[in-house]
Amino acid sequence: MIKLIILIFFTLILSGCAASKHELYYETTKSVSKDNTMSQTACWAAIGEIAKGSDSAVRVGAIALADRCKNEVIKVEPPKTNWLGL
Repeated sequence: MIKLIILIFFTLILSGCAASKHELYYETTKSVSKDNTMSQTACWAAIGEIAKGSDSAVRVGAIALADRCKNEVIKVEPPKTNWLGL
């Protein structure tokens, strides 16, 4: 009976730790993706406003800045699991 209780205890502890690592990974990935999208949207909106100007030199400058709106996606490494999947 004691062995069964200990086994259940360790199973709950190990499964709880694994779940929180994966939850943290998914939340971080989602947050990074959202932040990247918001950053690109703000950048394109600013360049759009600059390009609306009447001066052609300013428009050319806005087009040159458009390349800076492309962000590289930050890759979040997934949590490592052992051969038991924990």
